[in-house]
Amino acid sequence: MRFSILGPVQMIVPSGNGVSLAAPRHRAFLAYLLLHADRVVTPRQMVEALWGGAEPHSARTQIHVVVSQLRRALREHGVEDLIDTQPGGYRLVLGENELDAKIFDREMAAARNDADRREWAGSASRLRTALGMWRGQALAEITAPYAESTRYRLHEERLNAYELLAESELELGRHDMLISGLRRLVEEHPSRERLVCHLMLAQYRAGRRTEALETARRARTLLVEEHGLDPGARLTLLEKAILNADASLDLRREAVRAAPAHDTGQAVQPPAATHMAIVTPAQLPLDQRDFIGRDLELARLSALAAAGNGLSLVLVTGMAGVGKTALVVHWAHRHRDRFRDGQLYVDLRGFDPARAPATPLDVLGRFLRALGVPPGAIPDEVDEAAALFRSRLSDRRVLIVLDNAHDAEQVRPLLAGSPDCAVLITSRTQLRPLLAREGVRLLELDPLAPDEAHDLLRAILGERIDDGTALAVRDLARHCSYLPLALRLAAAQLACQRHLTVAGYTGQMAACDPLSVLDSRGADDEGVSLAFSLSYRALGGSARRLFRLLSLVPGPDFAPPVAAALLGEAPAGVRRPLDELQSAHLITGHRPGRFLMHDLLRNYATTCLTEETTAERTAAARRLVDFYAQTVFDAYPLLQPRRSEGTRDRVQPPVEPLLFAERTAALDWHDQEREHLVGVVELAAEQGWHRCASELAADLMAYLNIRRRWSDWLAVLRIGRACAEKTGNVAAMAQLENAFGIVHKQTGQYAAARKHYVQAIELATMAGRDRMVAAFRVNLGGLCINEGDFDASVRYLRAGLASPTYGQRPQYACAGYINLGCALLELERYAEAVEALQTALDLSLEVDDIQHVCLAHHNLAEVALRRGDRAVALHHAGRQLELAVELGDPLRTAAARDQYASALAPVDLPAARDHWRAAYQVYQDLGHGLAGVLAEWLRVLDGFHDAAELAAADDAHRRHARRML
Repeated sequence: MRFSILGPVQMIVPSGNGVSLAAPRHRAFLAYLLLHADRVVTPRQMVEALWGGAEPHSARTQIHVVVSQLRRALREHGVEDLIDTQPGGYRLVLGENELDAKIFDREMAAARNDADRREWAGSASRLRTALGMWRGQALAEITAPYAESTRYRLHEERLNAYELLAESELELGRHDMLISGLRRLVEEHPSRERLVCHLMLAQYRAGRRTEALETARRARTLLVEEHGLDPGARLTLLEKAILNADASLDLRREAVRAAPAHDTGQAVQPPAATHMAIVTPAQLPLDQRDFIGRDLELARLSALAAAGNGLSLVLVTGMAGVGKTALVVHWAHRHRDRFRDGQLYVDLRGFDPARAPATPLDVLGRFLRALGVPPGAIPDEVDEAAALFRSRLSDRRVLIVLDNAHDAEQVRPLLAGSPDCAVLITSRTQLRPLLAREGVRLLELDPLAPDEAHDLLRAILGERIDDGTALAVRDLARHCSYLPLALRLAAAQLACQRHLTVAGYTGQMAACDPLSVLDSRGADDEGVSLAFSLSYRALGGSARRLFRLLSLVPGPDFAPPVAAALLGEAPAGVRRPLDELQSAHLITGHRPGRFLMHDLLRNYATTCLTEETTAERTAAARRLVDFYAQTVFDAYPLLQPRRSEGTRDRVQPPVEPLLFAERTAALDWHDQEREHLVGVVELAAEQGWHRCASELAADLMAYLNIRRRWSDWLAVLRIGRACAEKTGNVAAMAQLENAFGIVHKQTGQYAAARKHYVQAIELATMAGRDRMVAAFRVNLGGLCINEGDFDASVRYLRAGLASPTYGQRPQYACAGYINLGCALLELERYAEAVEALQTALDLSLEVDDIQHVCLAHHNLAEVALRRGDRAVALHHAGRQLELAVELGDPLRTAAARDQYASALAPVDLPAARDHWRAAYQVYQDLGHGLAGVLAEWLRVLDGFHDAAELAAADDAHRRHARRML
């Protein structure tokens, strides 16, 4: 079994024929999973890929349906368990040779390696295999938004393969057989100069010199007339060599040598250099013996260095200590045979604690001397020295490594002009002018992957590592934030202290600031803090202040409005300092609209916070707390229409509040800030802002109840209750006790829930809050249903609904009527139950309370199921499922799938089973007790012999499940 995307999206069956699975939308989904094989793809990624920001409300539901139908289609062709449901999304598992695009990439990479070693026959063979994978336009018939950019990328790789194949065949002397194919490719892609040059050389070697010159003329005309561009150096030099019948073209060489500027029509020769010796410099520093990992980055660097026509320019950037120099030097050693005329290296000292950055003139002098230019012949002016440097490289293949660059102006004079040279630059900053003007290609380096960091420590520490220390080694790598500099410093400290165990050293890092441990035994010029400080001190004042204040953020990442709150500005005012921090790699843009500060950098920022006065630090912390508290307060009505009344404690409200136009945006913001919100409640409590902390803990109920973040909710409630007790606010205490009851009820801890509900009613009564008393009685009545005391439930519910401040206000009464309908349903008073539930549905729709609309449909579906009305049950259960997915409530979604499966089972048991499996997965992810119930149900599901037996068992299953919701 094999899949194909390099053409129509199909499954290739053993006979070799292609089979198109399901509908186009399903093939688009399958193709996206194939492109991301062996990785978990989240629903959000799928929605963006398939709809591109214009998704319907039911997008996530449609994805679940597509997965189910796609699995069924695969099963029909004998393929099982290809698509795994994983926490957070789906993963498609592929073998090594089961996707044509993977085979193409593998053969292409191997062909490049063969070409680098001048093994042309192997390169050509592999390229023919790679190109044989193609069966037309990639992703044919796929119109989803992601397809066009992917199709373009794959198309570019195909053309790169054709170009490398032509080069390999030319080196093998097969120019005659190339001409017709190359002519067709050039007609299709006339602006690709590399293809044009290959065709010209093939024509020339085949004795068709006139045709070769005509090919060059057509290419020049096209570039000038249609694009306003002059031909590149490669084409120009080759054309001149053909005009001169240069004998070197008959040789199987990798490049055409340029004619001197004073060409007289003779064969191309190197510039006269009677007074300058031809020298082959080899200046690369020592490669790290224990260089580990970075396979993807090395492959990417190879691709960037080989891409395009003309001079290869690649900039490797990343934070201090991330291993930029090590990567580039390692790559340079591996590929030095590609640069037969030598390798030049210089440390530009862009960020050096003791020395000023190297000047371009000084570097040019070093390079020219290394290339054989006598000291007396080196010009004193930068422009003249740069021109001589380019001239010395004009007919040579040289690798130039410009390490630790400070800015673009330092680098520009050091760039070669020869199309056969390559320049690798490293810098802590992004050197954006070079990207914009010189077309430098960018490779941004992140810290090592956890496994790579672990392997690096094992390689350095050697016998100090065994199976018993494996966990400690992984902890050590984590405390070092997987940063190569920190990992090597830690390993060096361990190596120098034989009495210190890995576990002991890791314990020191866990007990205090890891940065201080790393710096404590290092040399003054090698510490991690010193490396960070050089980047920090190079910032402007506003960026430096933002960097140190960001250490106050209680979470791993942040968005621009948070930065604005810290500085007390509008978001527009922080764009420049954020851009400066990102360019210096002190923060990283790791998701759209969000930035990440690595742990060690955060530790360093905390040390810099001492540059702020105590008053300034306190004011910034309060601005941060008030920003989060105000945003949660303003978003509450979008999540549910029952926000508690009254003003909130604000001292430093945001200059420009963050407001959301619709519910999804508010929910997404809470999701992204969830970890921070818990931390902000803790921060407010630590600072003694007790009223603010208790209010924020209460206001978070809307979000935490939807997402069922029970552990986070309990943590927030404990802090909020303690703060409310310190302020003596009885009403706030009542509200928080009620929230405790809700959490315990949802997690099946009914005795604890009853205790909190009773306490909440007593406190609300003491505070004289009639509406609260009624609401909490309704919650207690709902608990009685779970406990099986339906008559008591009805009494509590009717008492709550009788309160005018509760029963006559739709946003509150809808909950009471839903619980009343549930109790009546369990008492088998179905007509009364439908009346109560219909009232609840109408009230919920009136106030746009999606959560309770969903609950009303759930219970109306249950009434219909018990009455045997499958059509009505399917209507309500289907509507409930749509709303649950839209709501983003995982517990509701699981319950909706469970119930929808019950309504669907009599007519489509396989589809029902898929819904039950999906529900089980959600319950499992939540850690809910219903996961076990559904697991047992799925185990016995296929054992029922007829529809009546299945219906009876399902009725018992549903009744049991309802008691646990």
